[in-house]
Amino acid sequence: MDYLFLISGIVGFGPALFLIWFSMRKYSYPYIEGSAFEDRRVFFLLAVGMVFGTALVWLERFFYEYFAWTDADNNFNFDLGMFIVVFVLAFVIMESLAKFIVLNWKTYQGRFDSVFYGISFSAGFAATAMIGHIYWAVSLSDTASDPMWWVSIVLFSVSLSLMHTTVGANIGYASIKLQGLGGLPMAIMPHIIFNLLMYIWFVQSPWIFLALALPITAYFFRGVYLYTIPEVLPEEIKKEIRRKSRGDRR
Repeated sequence: MDYLFLISGIVGFGPALFLIWFSMRKYSYPYIEGSAFEDRRVFFLLAVGMVFGTALVWLERFFYEYFAWTDADNNFNFDLGMFIVVFVLAFVIMESLAKFIVLNWKTYQGRFDSVFYGISFSAGFAATAMIGHIYWAVSLSDTASDPMWWVSIVLFSVSLSLMHTTVGANIGYASIKLQGLGGLPMAIMPHIIFNLLMYIWFVQSPWIFLALALPITAYFFRGVYLYTIPEVLPEEIKKEIRRKSRGDRR
């Protein structure tokens, strides 16, 4: 099973690490002098997110059978009401509160760079959660030998990372603005929408789900990249970025 650990690690960490790099690349040298964030905090919160992601994904596995299970005749059963209560509400609240507690620690409240730390924390969360999902799926059925299953899992990992990093940035933004729990409902909306769409994955087709989830999560992340991050930057960093974009080296 060593190859499975390697491949699942690449599938889980690849999109998450790419989003960290993509989100932060223009806010450090050589794009600006110095950095708009602290590297050690980025990597520390990535590691913390990995721990939280591992713990929560295995905790959640115990509750899956409340809404999706296979009976003695190998028939798949799905309870829509419990799906909404457990998967769409309880899971989202539990995961979001973990992000909220970390990003509203006194160290991060009111800091403009908390939006970056929200991204790194949530990227670590998404990466290890994805590895847990892969191991759980392979343990239930012989899916590892199906190339198309791996394609769907890679695309799912991309969408999951987009969603989690968006939520992390939103919660980081709420921490910057000192909104407390009042900023949580809007911050976690992408997660609620994503989990609602998972109904399609469970009962219809993974490909239909992916055709909807990928553009929707990409749209949410686009908002973070184009609007949320630039909004919280100090004016001196904005001026430096504008100077560099014009080719002014002064």
